[in-house]
Amino acid sequence: MGFKANLNFKFYFVTVLLLGIVALGWYGVYSIATNPLFMEDNMPMPYEEKLLLTILIGVVVTSWTVSFFVLLRQIVLGYAFVMDHNGIHGTVTAVNVLAFIFIVPIRTIPYAAIAEVSNNEGILTLHINKAELDINPMFKLFARKRYHLFAGFTVEKQEQIKEELSKYIKI
Repeated sequence: MGFKANLNFKFYFVTVLLLGIVALGWYGVYSIATNPLFMEDNMPMPYEEKLLLTILIGVVVTSWTVSFFVLLRQIVLGYAFVMDHNGIHGTVTAVNVLAFIFIVPIRTIPYAAIAEVSNNEGILTLHINKAELDINPMFKLFARKRYHLFAGFTVEKQEQIKEELSKYIKI
């Protein structure tokens, strides 16, 4: 039995905003790499410094690009997550690390990993054991112990999700 939660307007707005940031970011990397950068004394920036600056900005923009494609995948598939008797599948969590807006895809949150479900300030939150998540090992470090189930959901949608969760775990 599958459960799909439709995405709300905020989700699409954030995706479009992130697309703009990604486009401007890659244009910025291209501009820095192809144009001379002048320092305060009107001399061109040394090649080594310019290369380091390009790489640093490129790493941040790559993070934004990965996040954008994860969100775009969710829109194309038409759901925020799917629930069945095994757990919650195909969801994401956002992590902010310095300048990174990093979205971590989680394959499955098994019901056994959920310790508690709370509704703090209108946001349905799962308190989880992150060791039991089905996630790419490269992203395991970025997983969190508290997982917000898409803060933009309406109260009715959150109640619907909570009812479905209560079938599988004690709330």
